[in-house]
Amino acid sequence: MFARILVAVDGSESAKKAFEKSIYLAQKCNSKLDVIHVVLDSTYSGDSATTFELIEELKENGMKLLEQCKSQAIKNNVIVETLLKLGDHAQVIIDVANKNNYDLIIMGSRGLGAFKELLLGSVSFKVMHHARCPVMIVR
Repeated sequence: MFARILVAVDGSESAKKAFEKSIYLAQKCNSKLDVIHVVLDSTYSGDSATTFELIEELKENGMKLLEQCKSQAIKNNVIVETLLKLGDHAQVIIDVANKNNYDLIIMGSRGLGAFKELLLGSVSFKVMHHARCPVMIVR
C-alpha cells in the first residue's frame, strides 16, 4: 500500500510519536522509510557569523537525531535512509516528497517552533495542503 514513506522529525514530542507510527506502518506495509530533518538556513534567518554558527550547531544536532532514528528503524528491521536539508521547513518537505514520489508523509502536529502555542502546526498545515501524496498528522 505504502511502498515509500517520508517522516519528518525535529525532536519534538509529536515528531517522536510520528516517527514511532512510521516505524509501525513501515513494518506492516514492508515499506522503505526516509527520515527527513530540515534546518532553517541563513536565507530565512540572517547572515551574521552568529547565525552561521547556530546553523552549524543545528545541523550537527539534526545529524544526531537522524542517526538515532536510523538506529531505531534498523533495530525494527525497517529499510531506512536519512535526509538533512536546509531551507523553509514546510517547503523542503513538500519539494522532497513531490520530487521523490512518496506514497505517504508522516509528521507531528506541532514542532519545536518559537510560536508553537500560537501557530498550531503551521508546517504540518502547509505540508498537508500542498503535498501531492497523503499526509498523516500524528498528535
